[in-house]
Amino acid sequence: MKKIIALTLCVLMIVSCFVGCGKQEASGPDLVVWTAYEVGTPTYDVAEEAINAFREKTGANIEVKHYGRDLSTLLGTALDAGERVDVFCVGSNLALRAEFDHTLDLTKYVTESDVLDRAYPICMDIIKGESANDDEYHAIPTISSFNAFWYNAAAFEKAGIEKNPETIEEFEAVCDALVAAGYAPISLDAAYATATFGALVERMVGTEDGTALAKNGGFSKNEKFVEACQKIIEWRNKGYFDPTAPGEWPASQNKIGLTEECVMVYTGMWASGEIEKMTGADLEWGSFKFPYDPEGNGTYGIPVSSTCHCINVDCEDPDLAWEYVYYMNTGEVNKAITDADVYLVDDRTQEPLPQFADTKVIMENTTEVTHYAGGLTENADIKTVMADVIVQLFSGAFATGEEAAAAFDALFV
Repeated sequence: MKKIIALTLCVLMIVSCFVGCGKQEASGPDLVVWTAYEVGTPTYDVAEEAINAFREKTGANIEVKHYGRDLSTLLGTALDAGERVDVFCVGSNLALRAEFDHTLDLTKYVTESDVLDRAYPICMDIIKGESANDDEYHAIPTISSFNAFWYNAAAFEKAGIEKNPETIEEFEAVCDALVAAGYAPISLDAAYATATFGALVERMVGTEDGTALAKNGGFSKNEKFVEACQKIIEWRNKGYFDPTAPGEWPASQNKIGLTEECVMVYTGMWASGEIEKMTGADLEWGSFKFPYDPEGNGTYGIPVSSTCHCINVDCEDPDLAWEYVYYMNTGEVNKAITDADVYLVDDRTQEPLPQFADTKVIMENTTEVTHYAGGLTENADIKTVMADVIVQLFSGAFATGEEAAAAFDALFV
């Protein structure tokens, strides 16, 4: 009898163990999500509210880890190690490329939903372009951003400017009108000097030749590059730039909000929200693409990149993961998240914030994606010292375009 009781207890213990293990497994999360939301920011608060609403809506157990800016450095290692991350964010198309092997092909979900009707085509084309076959979607965009000129619309009105410039000639006419009205047209901090000059190089020289110059030198032999340098010198001499530019960020750009002495800044879409938060200004904003050169070798595209949501290729419940991704990236949820931190909602069916009215038009009507710095940053060995020469160019250190081009060539000596 004692043996039978002992055997029975042993069986019960084994059964209990299996039942316990089953309960432990069942109590695990249905999805593990890694985000780039910064704790304590308006975006984080809105996102947390939306995630809680999704939990309530679906009954799913969603484990969310908010890593903020650290996500980009932690994600790759975690995915390579096989750590469970069902849904994750990437900060750009380059980041998507880096983690591409870990991403699930979402083409079926995308084409069977209304994502293609909502998202800006240029953003979806960028995502599709990262596919080996150039015909798959391995992410959907959350927030898109590109560099452009952002300006105080009241100053344009005071100067009698009625149309955003498209060509460099039209841009110079705008700057002349602003100078005549008592403004320094362009704000410039050193942090944006390479992007600003690089945009001009993209328009005049072209990204392919700009990249070749950055890697091999020969700036003085490229007539369009010399001409681009000369343009910057002429613009400075005409008073187009803030007299103290290029300053330390954000001193020059803040003048747009603090004193309104400056009117425009060429940088990313965060500019308007950033300036208003730092200065307390409440401005009416306009924007336009960097003007193109009809005689140049470049395009009239924009350097656009998107923060994206991806699903891990090893996710055990991709349908639930897609439901989460779709919920967070479409409709009022995505608009609330992007509005909270002053970005353009990546959903063209939604009305953007007022400062992004021009931006929406740009996104809807631009098909070409350009390099943000015309290829000038493609040589890691001279990237930093080249930035120093660019700052010197904007500071008035060179008398002619030829002299400036020679300074760039000296980086290779």
